[in-house]
Amino acid sequence: MSVFLAGVGDLVVTRPLRHLRDRPQESLLQLLDRASFTVGNLEAPLTGASFPERGALRLRGAPELMSEVVAMGVDAVSLANNHAADAGWDAVRTMAEELELAGLVTLGIGEDAEDALQPELRNVQGLDIALLAATCVGRRAQHAQNGRPGVAGVRVRTRYESDAERVEQEPGTPPRTLTSVDPDDRRRLIRAVARARDMAPFVVVTMHWGVTWFEEPVAYQRELGRELVEAGASVVFGSHSLTLQGVEVHRGAPIFYGLGSFVFNYPIPPRHRVPEDTAVALLELTGDGRISSARLVLGRLDEEGEPVRTNAERAEQLAESMSRSSAGQSTGMRLEDDTLKIDLG
Repeated sequence: MSVFLAGVGDLVVTRPLRHLRDRPQESLLQLLDRASFTVGNLEAPLTGASFPERGALRLRGAPELMSEVVAMGVDAVSLANNHAADAGWDAVRTMAEELELAGLVTLGIGEDAEDALQPELRNVQGLDIALLAATCVGRRAQHAQNGRPGVAGVRVRTRYESDAERVEQEPGTPPRTLTSVDPDDRRRLIRAVARARDMAPFVVVTMHWGVTWFEEPVAYQRELGRELVEAGASVVFGSHSLTLQGVEVHRGAPIFYGLGSFVFNYPIPPRHRVPEDTAVALLELTGDGRISSARLVLGRLDEEGEPVRTNAERAEQLAESMSRSSAGQSTGMRLEDDTLKIDLG
């Protein structure tokens, strides 16, 4: 008997979802209805706690909206991102407890750095699946450390390398951006993935990473994504960039670098600055945890910021864009209607 696993990107739920009450035929929520288990990233905290705005941006929803997330068909959410802990640790811990009571698995927070990366084990139709999450973006003050609670954070260093000769010839030439994952954080994350693989034949890793509005993953994402697979990850679901990024298959495991925003129903700007493209990653698993098929159903956010299937013209454009961003990654993809079929090698 097959197990169908779905992965979606950022969930910014700030008001009740229209698709739960008046579902259009093209709603992507229908894919979640048919999935055995769905994983997403809960970007906007659902809390009644007060906290300061970040400039003009204040992503939050009322605790009552937790039932909306459950009704969407989401089963597990990562809280390892750059917004979930904006209200402070007490608020995020309370939110996690309430999410669990609502029936959701919460990932990526803990009482210290090791606890935040502790895998969660769930049995889905007879198949054990281990899940964990981490973020490479956000304020480091929110990262869990030894003796301090927080989100599962992975520090990334950035430096810039300028070509003096090129700049002399072409003033304004941008420097080369070089990124590298902190060695201690890398080791901690890799250990957690290996521990998850000891627990279950199938391991899901959710990563919040990359750069906002970038359509291609940056160097550290590709390097770290492959290392996660080599440590035991069966699939990597990426979020944060707000865009659809490339897909890579490494040692038979798909790495979805960016899945866009699955829901972004913020009522005012910056809603209009959020790219409309979204997708659902769908994996068909065998009873022993092997991936028999992988596909990416392409979609868009409608006027309410909720996910629907995209049109044929945009699907072709997205297929071309994602093929370019996946170039050189030994990943074959073919477009059928609005769905990218992924060659697992």
